[in-house]
Amino acid sequence: MNTEAPRPSAVFPDLEGKIVLITGAGRGIGRAIAEEFAKQKCHLMLVDLDPRVEETAAEIAAAYGTKTDFRVASVTDSARVKEVVDETVEAYDKQLHVLVNNAGITRDGVAMRMSDEDWNAVISTNLTGTHNFCKASIRYLRKAKGAIVNISSISGLVGNIGQTNYCAAKGGVIAYTKALAAEYPGVRCTAICPGFINTDMTSRLPSDVWKYATAKTKLKRAGEPWEIGQAVVRSAAEYGNTYTPCAIVTVAGGMELGG
Repeated sequence: MNTEAPRPSAVFPDLEGKIVLITGAGRGIGRAIAEEFAKQKCHLMLVDLDPRVEETAAEIAAAYGTKTDFRVASVTDSARVKEVVDETVEAYDKQLHVLVNNAGITRDGVAMRMSDEDWNAVISTNLTGTHNFCKASIRYLRKAKGAIVNISSISGLVGNIGQTNYCAAKGGVIAYTKALAAEYPGVRCTAICPGFINTDMTSRLPSDVWKYATAKTKLKRAGEPWEIGQAVVRSAAEYGNTYTPCAIVTVAGGMELGG
């Protein structure tokens, strides 16, 4: 049984009124990220392949009183990605301050049995999708001296059995983030590496798998989506990050420490 951590709060004044685009924002971790930015009084563009993102946008706008728009789009469609970014900046006086690449999928299986379709789908969504939005957004983020926060995974650092495609994609996101920071030093870049998080997907896992995963953490519990959301907001803020052009941040309860 998971025991949720107490939820602290913090206000970052430099984020108020900023324009934030979040992919994979319809539910789960993406929605939690959106809610944490809404608490900072940011204006949001929520992007998801699931049409239910419209409902999420309406609920966040009603709950937090911030302007929240949405688009239904696949991150793998580069032409559609450009449309979404263009529509976002058109709505906000040619401005975009923060990009959060959260969209991702899993298609698990051991390497020798993995189909080409499963390999390509995970790489295309998790890695190429991240590139597509960065490429379309970077000119606006450079102008704003803004921030890119890419959601990687602890699996991109330590590997995981049955997830060669996912580990390769998320490891690629970390390397991509480092290269992007080197190319565009005026844009703060961060790769967030979540560990075992309490989401709809993990809640359906058998109890023995849950116990095994949480036992690998130092805190002996799963993380909560809002804990990822707060890490993302903290990384996007100027406060504490003015001399940090690139950061790799683990939010994994100590899972990365081993033992």
